[in-house]
Formats: sequence, C-alpha cells, structure tokens
Amino acid sequence: MVVNQQSQMGIFGNNDNSFQIQIDKSDTLIISALGYTRKKVCLKDSSGLNELRVTIGLNRLSYDLSEITVRRQRELRQISEDIKKLGYNKRDHKLTDVDAWESPITALYQSFSKREQSKRALAQMINNDNRRAVLKDLLYLYNLTELIKLHDSEYNDFIDYLNLNDQQMQAMSDYDLALFIRDRYLVYMNHKR
Repeated sequence: MVVNQQSQMGIFGNNDNSFQIQIDKSDTLIISALGYTRKKVCLKDSSGLNELRVTIGLNRLSYDLSEITVRRQRELRQISEDIKKLGYNKRDHKLTDVDAWESPITALYQSFSKREQSKRALAQMINNDNRRAVLKDLLYLYNLTELIKLHDSEYNDFIDYLNLNDQQMQAMSDYDLALFIRDRYLVYMNHKR
C-alpha cells in the first residue's frame, strides 16, 4: 500500500510489488506491507527530475512474545473423577498372583528382576505425573474462583509443598480438599514473604 501523506490518497502495488504514482516534489509517500515495517519516502531532493525510479526495501516485522500457557478449563466433577482413579497398586504390576510359598522362584524374580522393578517404577512415575496433572487442573480452577492466587509458574512448587498422596486426596470431599488447599496456600504465602 502506498499512501501520499499530504493528499491521503493511496494505491496498491502490483503483483511484483512495483507501483507508479504521480506526486509533487513536496509530497511524502508512506509505503507499507503486511508483515513489514512502514517506510516514509520524501522526494524533495530529486532536483528537477520529471521521472524517478526508486527501489525501496522494507524490513520484516518481528515480535518477541513471552511464553503463555493454554489450559483447558475442566469442571470440578471431572477433576473429582480423576482423583478417584489415582493410585498405584503393587499387585497390579506383578507377573502373577502366585504366593511366594507356592512358587518361590517366581516371587524372587518379581522382587529382584531389574525389568520388573523398572515396570513398577514406571507405573509409579506415571501415577505421580497423573496426580500432579490433576492437582494443576484443581489449582487452575481454584485460581479462577479466587480461592487462591498463584501464577502457573508457581504450581509445581506449591504442589511439592502440599505433599498430598493419592489416599489423602481420595479420602477428602471436594469441600474438604478445597479448604485444605486454601489453608496450606495461606501458610505457603506467609512462608514466601
């Protein structure tokens, strides 16, 4: 887009970005394109030329944006259902339910095999990640309702401070859990100051 600043008349450039325009020597052109910085061009120094060919380069715009977090808002009912699903049961991650007295070799394998230990450790890590994700969703919901006021970047530290396990979360009602978190939040904020 090329606009004569004095007359406020404008034209669009051609497909190859070229343009022709008639102006007075005292006029100033403003040249702009989507995604580029504007440039002002004044031709009063063109000393008596009737026609002038000029190449004008525009600089590409760039923006530095801070990081944002996009979160889906979940309902308390959905979060409560996920809390009920939390848990790691060691028996779920054994080869069989064979008693050590009936099959001592299988029991020893399950207890000391690196592979079986790795499977159990992975299951525990997945459960811990699930618990942390549920707590983040809960903290986000509490932030929206202004029960607490934490920035997203503080969630992990506050979750570590809470030190809640699956059984504690499952034993509390939604109301009790909200009160517990609010009370712990007040203590957490006092410690931070």
